[in-house]
Amino acid sequence: MKAEELRAWIDSLTDDIEFYYKGKHGAICPFNRANISVCYGEDEQTFRSVDDTMNTPFIDGKPIRDICGEFTFPYGG
Repeated sequence: MKAEELRAWIDSLTDDIEFYYKGKHGAICPFNRANISVCYGEDEQTFRSVDDTMNTPFIDGKPIRDICGEFTFPYGG
């Protein structure tokens, strides 16, 4: 999935988005545009905007925008 598509999906606030990356489970849970939780493996971080969610290095030290093309989405995407 392209970064623009994932950003729009997060911004729609319609779903918790589950994914797999490098064999680990992750989830993006957009409660609202100022409270977005991202979990990956045992780590969790809360972001205050969709842009921060996409651009902050968090998953293996990389931002989601750079690696989302490698995500596998079990329920859509």
